[in-house]
Amino acid sequence: MSENLEQSKVFNKSVIKKGIVAFIVITLIGFIAAFLYNDGLENISLWSQLQPSYLIIGLIFIFIDLYIGGLRNHIFIKEFVPGISQMVSIKANLANIFMGAVTPSQSGGGPAQWYIFLRNGAKLADIVGVSFYNWISTLIFFPISGALAIYILKDSIPDGFTMHLTRFGFSVFTTLLIVILLGLFAPKIIGGIIDGLAHLIGLVKSDWGTKLRTIGKNGIEKLKEYRTTYLGLIQRKPHLMIYSFLLTILLYLNKYALAYLFVYAFGMTPDFWSIIAVMAVSYLLLYFAPSPGGSGIAEVGITALLVPIIGNELAPSITLLHRSFLVFIPAILGAIVVLQQISKEAQ
Repeated sequence: MSENLEQSKVFNKSVIKKGIVAFIVITLIGFIAAFLYNDGLENISLWSQLQPSYLIIGLIFIFIDLYIGGLRNHIFIKEFVPGISQMVSIKANLANIFMGAVTPSQSGGGPAQWYIFLRNGAKLADIVGVSFYNWISTLIFFPISGALAIYILKDSIPDGFTMHLTRFGFSVFTTLLIVILLGLFAPKIIGGIIDGLAHLIGLVKSDWGTKLRTIGKNGIEKLKEYRTTYLGLIQRKPHLMIYSFLLTILLYLNKYALAYLFVYAFGMTPDFWSIIAVMAVSYLLLYFAPSPGGSGIAEVGITALLVPIIGNELAPSITLLHRSFLVFIPAILGAIVVLQQISKEAQ
């Protein structure tokens, strides 16, 4: 991807249309399955207990989510593009949410965010750095929150398939964190591992081993280059990484607490930290979900995790509200940002 990234490669209308259809269809199937399996339709009368004032409070949670999501990027991007508006960072975050919702494994979110920054004076290397810094915060946060969630829910969720998936997600994040830290502080170790793999593969087929060794060597050189660039900012302003991590904690606690707000809005008062833990586990599982925006998997998965805490009658409704406020509404706002960008490019 070059700095002259073409709009059509990021905001491809055909891809967006197909993604929207896939997202809506898979989401509907997921909700239908969640409601039918948990007798949610038979208990639709529970919605009469919902206190509307809490929905208004829920809108405040959306604002906080979008503000912090944009601020996490802004604290870094302004170091590379002095004077850039914070609204640009918020719009970039919205574009990320929308494109993440309509592309498999949320793969379109990052490029969409980068493109908004590119069109506002940033360089690609700087934008990748911004994502890299925040990704480190995310990689640190998820294993910690996942471990705490597993501890809190060990008596609530049976030690079956769901818990195995949770532990798998925890292992993936922990492994990624270790690899990133090694790449930053000990790239020679990564190089040694690649050489070892190349040697083993070379015993089977020498050409493959040689290619892997070449790829590894080029990758390590590029890694050292990025290491020098990205560590430079961290060394000059170490407080930015602390700030990023604190914002990451606030960002996800806000997402998790919104679920409790909706449960409370129905007149239930379950253990607060159990709900927080359930949402932490769900986000741990959804981060690498292959479907657009985690559709289908989110509706069924979050509902299944909530059932042991609040019962099957209410769980699908809480999932519906939570996804509506933190995915559907922000995605609609993100679609507006993307359509505006497409319109600008067409002029």
